Amino acid sequence: MSKRSFFLTLAFAALASLAFAAPSHAGSTLITTDVTFSVTGGGTANDVSVTYAPLVDPISGLAITPGKTGGLSGLAISEAANVVTVNFTAATATTSTLEWTFSTATPPVSYSSGLSGVPSGSTGNISATVTGLAGVPEPSSIALLGIGLTGFLAFRRLFRRTSFA
Repeated sequence: MSKRSFFLTLAFAALASLAFAAPSHAGSTLITTDVTFSVTGGGTANDVSVTYAPLVDPISGLAITPGKTGGLSGLAISEAANVVTVNFTAATATTSTLEWTFSTATPPVSYSSGLSGVPSGSTGNISATVTGLAGVPEPSSIALLGIGLTGFLAFRRLFRRTSFA
């Protein structure tokens, strides 16, 4: 591969990456929440909620991670007033896990979790872990990077061709 085709490929890749940095996610952080809960003494719970603080609105792309539903059925996820709630139907009173993700401009600093619908005479235990992944760069940052690389390569090529004899 010649140097020219390498640099053209590099410039094309930098510009193509703009298509993947959607403006709706620009400057946002992807948040993943893992929840493990169990009910002892018979019966099952039917509602898990996690409250995030400070306010993490707007939340976008709220979804349960496929394959991480712990054998639960009838899953429905919703968000209101900084609280993400998952309603479900559990077949047995065993330990179950859930995972969901969403994007937000302001990542949470703290969170609390709750388990609802535990029958009388039973006890429920719940633990939640919230992780923030790397932020999504703004499209303008990627554009500036591409313009800077192109300018650098043009400047370098200009001085390579100039003769000082």
